[in-house]
Amino acid sequence: MRSASSSRDISTRNTILLALTLSAALAAAAPSFAQPSLDLRRSDVAMTGVLAFAQRADSAETITPPPPRTESEARRTVNPRKALLLSLLLPGAGETYSGHKGRATGFFVSEGAIWANFAAWEVAGHLRRNNYIEQAQLNAGLGTNSGSDDYWRLVGAYTRSSGSGPDSYEDALRRDARNEFPTDPAAQDAWVAQRLPTGDRAWNWSSAALQESYRATRQNSSRAFSRAKFSFALAILNRIASAIDTQMLHRSDAKDQQSRATDRGELFLLTDMTADGGGRVLLRRSF
Repeated sequence: MRSASSSRDISTRNTILLALTLSAALAAAAPSFAQPSLDLRRSDVAMTGVLAFAQRADSAETITPPPPRTESEARRTVNPRKALLLSLLLPGAGETYSGHKGRATGFFVSEGAIWANFAAWEVAGHLRRNNYIEQAQLNAGLGTNSGSDDYWRLVGAYTRSSGSGPDSYEDALRRDARNEFPTDPAAQDAWVAQRLPTGDRAWNWSSAALQESYRATRQNSSRAFSRAKFSFALAILNRIASAIDTQMLHRSDAKDQQSRATDRGELFLLTDMTADGGGRVLLRRSF
């Protein structure tokens, strides 16, 4: 049970607050013949302020439940670091987590297009690779379909693998061997034998035109594989763009929330008690 002195203090405080409120209302409603329309608005504002204050001065037991949060208000709980990590893993995932599904759709579409481009060029590169290998088998006498990229480059660079002459790969090997072992013919022969393709890996083109067609097909295959690798760079850029977008959206949402909090057009009547027993009244309205 409250003591008598405590009850008197509360009663005194409520009396002071009520007096300050009525003073503000009367001051705002004071007549002015020069500006009658302005006085009417002030009276309305003051009365509305009194009602707002009276509603807020109710006991703590009477609490109006907050309205359900909208989608924009729900974005207040978004963790920008989590949105950043999600965008780095999958562009558009950070936007979806932040509640911007429309922006996320654009990044999902671009990510799908990037990997579709990768798959298309990979398939094209393998098809052209099989094509130039088949050309070498039919027109140069090769009996294998395996080998490094450097081996297939040599097949297109030299007309034949063995023999003498400027179009022979063996002749190029012997020149290199003489540079490596200028005074040792046996070492030269061993060096050439170690590197010279033989058996089903030897080749001899039947015509220069067919060899040129082989080189063109091989270049197209290499170009397709290079474009497929370029998709990895596009995927990285897409992730960076999505990560930056999530941070920009987070800042934009924060500014919108601050703007809505200060621009609701509500009227407030605020009272305050000073240390010397006085008080003050503040009437505030946002426009």
